[in-house]
Amino acid sequence: MSSPEVAIVGGGIAGCATAYYLSARGVACTVIERDAAAASGFAYGGLNPLTGAGIPGPMAPLADWAFALHLRLAEELAAVGYAVGFRHRSTLQLAFSDAEAAALAAEGRRLSGAERFRAQALDASAARRLEPRLAPDVAAALLVEGTAEVDASALTHALTTQSQATLHVGEALELVRRGERATGVRTDQGVVPCQAVVLATGPWRELCPALPVAPLKGEILRLRTSGPPLLSSVGWHGNYATTKPDGLLWAGTTEEHASFDAKPSAAAERTILARLRRVLPGLAVGAVAEHSACFAADGGGWLGGTRPAAAVGQRVRGERRRPQGRALRPGVRLCAHGADR
Repeated sequence: MSSPEVAIVGGGIAGCATAYYLSARGVACTVIERDAAAASGFAYGGLNPLTGAGIPGPMAPLADWAFALHLRLAEELAAVGYAVGFRHRSTLQLAFSDAEAAALAAEGRRLSGAERFRAQALDASAARRLEPRLAPDVAAALLVEGTAEVDASALTHALTTQSQATLHVGEALELVRRGERATGVRTDQGVVPCQAVVLATGPWRELCPALPVAPLKGEILRLRTSGPPLLSSVGWHGNYATTKPDGLLWAGTTEEHASFDAKPSAAAERTILARLRRVLPGLAVGAVAEHSACFAADGGGWLGGTRPAAAVGQRVRGERRRPQGRALRPGVRLCAHGADR
């Protein structure tokens, strides 16, 4: 068997997207993954390039480009028989005070010139006409149309399958070097020789300890409800609630620096449910269908998993050094962006 040109460490969406685009260019790849259940498969999958760390600011052009990439990916994968759950989904951001309402109105003015999107500031009455189950102390809202979501698990699976990359199941232990050149990856199952290495490992930095990232654990609930679904994704103070196509209500999230503890906690479940009932008291919430907390990088939506938290909340990108036959470090945001560059 011939050696791959590129070994990609990490089988989340970043690694699988890298394999997809490299394979499309005729580059033979091997994806090294130690855990099939990564956060890319548990994440909410919200796609909103209008807000986030560094937006507005240096991250905005990249986020906009990444959103357009998701549009193209959904079409490309649908053409070969893969449904990845892409759909446009409006967002309804809530305010609970005059100061928050003023901030949302200013945000609406900022977004008024965004291509492909429409932002509308709503007073409390208009917000309740849109979603009657909101709490009585909601002061205002901002409705943004044009945002979207994707089934993160289906997308990761489709990228993996379509890439035709070889999967090596094992734990990456160290880079194999010849001088300054990376020539392979040593795993607990043996050595994967290659000509270049891509590290798409999210918060795991064993192969590159200098990366300024740390695991940030998030938990998410999938709930059974009665009554009509939410027509928009509702967000407030870093939390969200949305009805997925399967009818389950997804609610989250918590954020905790808890190393790599993947066990869902009863405290997080109570916190998420209390926040949900506080903001949507008219929502008839039933049993918890699933409660997840997991390891991996992944964004797309960034909710529901252990995801990298850069020291300043920014994407970390670039090379530690530039030797001949370099070892690459890709970005660490849960998104396919950068993979085809």
